[in-house]
Amino acid sequence: MEKYLAVIKVLENGDSITQKQIMCKAELNVDAPKEFLNFLVNLDIIVKKTLGKKTLYSITLKGLKLCEYFRLDDSDDESIFGGTKITRID
Repeated sequence: MEKYLAVIKVLENGDSITQKQIMCKAELNVDAPKEFLNFLVNLDIIVKKTLGKKTLYSITLKGLKLCEYFRLDDSDDESIFGGTKITRID
């Protein structure tokens, strides 16, 4: 779940960016990034746009609501699950 939330956090400012940029900014190493992002697209959390040869991703209103719910707009990564009884397992 943290990996998906990391992607949502990267996109929260409304920019449309490429798959490679998302993975770099979220510091993720996912074996199948297209399938990983397609999962979020299918849930209508992010949207996929094709501009020429480039594929860009951006956040949807539903994704922004998730940012608010999980407090992803805070700069402190520990706050992702703040206010819940969920803790990070390293």
